[in-house]
Amino acid sequence: MRFGAWSAVLVVTLLSAVPARGQYGQPPPPGYGQPPPPGYGQPPPPGYGQPPPGYYGQPPPQQYGPPPPPPQKPEEDELELPGISARVDPLNWLLQGRLGFELEVGLLDWMSVELVPVFVTAESPPYSGNRGSETKITQHSDGIGAMSGASLGLGFWLGGKAFEGYVLRAGFTNYAYTWKVSDDLGTFDETDETERRFFAHIGSMSRWGVFTLAGGLGLEYALLRERRCFVGNPDVTGSDVVATRNCDEEELLVKLDRDATKLGDLYGALHPFTITGRISLGVTFD
Repeated sequence: MRFGAWSAVLVVTLLSAVPARGQYGQPPPPGYGQPPPPGYGQPPPPGYGQPPPGYYGQPPPQQYGPPPPPPQKPEEDELELPGISARVDPLNWLLQGRLGFELEVGLLDWMSVELVPVFVTAESPPYSGNRGSETKITQHSDGIGAMSGASLGLGFWLGGKAFEGYVLRAGFTNYAYTWKVSDDLGTFDETDETERRFFAHIGSMSRWGVFTLAGGLGLEYALLRERRCFVGNPDVTGSDVVATRNCDEEELLVKLDRDATKLGDLYGALHPFTITGRISLGVTFD
């Protein structure tokens, strides 16, 4: 009995160790151990793993739908303001007692227009011709208040750009003055003069930012030639010496004493020409 029981246990153990039906001894599943199907391990198709269209400079894909609106026309350039320069002339202000304000505007790249009103600031400036030893000749504005008049001219810039480099100017002046001659007893002679002239001027302009230094020389030609002389003989007792405009020569005479024994000509030695010069300080914006 004991041998039979152990025999049964051994049989059960051996049977449990036998694999179930179908695990061993069965044919392998389909494809096991066979070569891979066609295409297995081949390189990817074209475009696989590549950046999308339009990436890295490639043209974007074609879009469908309504066409984009037409490009807008560029807006017109804003209106550019012309260059502007404002200056004063201290040279003639100190020497002649005439302060000129030079106002200049650019018309083209190479041309400008200049307006110069002049104001009488000193009746007896340091520089004054025909000055007698015992008399004083004074100047006074015969215009609007202290403004004796203005000049108008065109500037032609040789460098092709306004307010830079050398410039040729041409224009007209119209200034009105009253000259008075006086001594310790008061005024004893007086006359008017209108400086209506054509001028040509060559100058230059230098700039440091907006600050401007300009200057030059010019030549003026008198278009209005007034005449004034005296008739009578002061050496003859009882002879009256009077001023007249009916003169044979182009001269503008004033008495330098009460007896008219000395006369002075307000016109210069180069009449009808006058040499002018100026130095100007100011600002320029363009």
